[in-house]
Amino acid sequence: MRLSNFLRSHAEEILTAWDEFAATVVHDGTMMDQKALRDHAGEIIAAIANELEQPETDAAREEKSRGQGKQAQGELETAAETHADTRMVSGFAIDAMITEYRALRASVVRLWLKAGGGRDHDNDMRDLIRFNEAMDQAIAESVARYTDQTKKSTDLFIGILGHDIRNPLGTISMSAQYLVRSGKLPASAADTIINSVVRINSVIEHVVDFTRVQSEGMMPIKPVAGDLVNQFVKVLAETRVRYPRRLLSMESTGNFHGYWDEGRMGQLLSNLLANALTHGAPDQPVTVRVWENAEGVAFSVHNLGTPIPLKEQQLIFKPLVRGMVSGKGERREATGLGLGLFICQEIVRAHGGHIALTSDAASGTTFTVTLPRTPPA
Repeated sequence: MRLSNFLRSHAEEILTAWDEFAATVVHDGTMMDQKALRDHAGEIIAAIANELEQPETDAAREEKSRGQGKQAQGELETAAETHADTRMVSGFAIDAMITEYRALRASVVRLWLKAGGGRDHDNDMRDLIRFNEAMDQAIAESVARYTDQTKKSTDLFIGILGHDIRNPLGTISMSAQYLVRSGKLPASAADTIINSVVRINSVIEHVVDFTRVQSEGMMPIKPVAGDLVNQFVKVLAETRVRYPRRLLSMESTGNFHGYWDEGRMGQLLSNLLANALTHGAPDQPVTVRVWENAEGVAFSVHNLGTPIPLKEQQLIFKPLVRGMVSGKGERREATGLGLGLFICQEIVRAHGGHIALTSDAASGTTFTVTLPRTPPA
């Protein structure tokens, strides 16, 4: 029996076997129910049967074998994409969805061979190859739709977080400043409110940037001509206002003109300074040094205090993890989400540079950043 005829005449048997196979898969502790497993499976099987009955040229076959075939139009595309939509809405992870396709493929081949498939060697081998191509194409359609929908959800999340939360924070900050000017609120009380607003806004910025990097694969930057030191002077001035009791200094010699995303550069230094001020010795200075080198420019942020253990140094740029404490698993930053240094790394990477860390009891902790004067395209 040709494979396309088998798919049509044994659809119920295939679906039943698929249910039994795929129901053994446990994802995040949740068993997949039969109704969820069967959803759109019948349409996918029918679409693949139609695909097998369509003539195929040698050129088209060669393109498919190289992964260059055009996406199929019609039922196959609709069934596979709709399948991805329903899986995402139901909370299925993408690996669980791919496992379903694996189960379908295994069920079809096993039952077809059991029913006598494969005896007509030439025709059956061609059918089997085309069946696998159609399955791979359906998986590609589903994964592409799932990924696209995930990106849309991410963009929506970023928009909501950036707009609907930042606006109320701005209102809180302006209201506190107004109350101080009108004499209804002591300046010391307003400082606490405004610092809290700044802190919350920083957390929002980190979450938005982290989500954007995960979605797009790279921190977006808009480089413009400028002097890096001029930008850093502004950041240090702002940091001194927030940490009036801490000693901050900057040393620089040379030419620091280049093309940078000034906002991202400010965010980079601000994050490194916050890290140094939070984890460094409170009675010791934090020093920023800027210099020229063969690659372009470099700068470092140095603080004294308890050094970072070697094991933590290997993890410190990972998102959501501050480091590891022996026997206690993950430990997040005490003052944040553990995203600051990850975002620093991504800003540097987007500018074509690199960031390094050294930390020991004798010399303290130093983060060193090296940047080209012009980021890669």
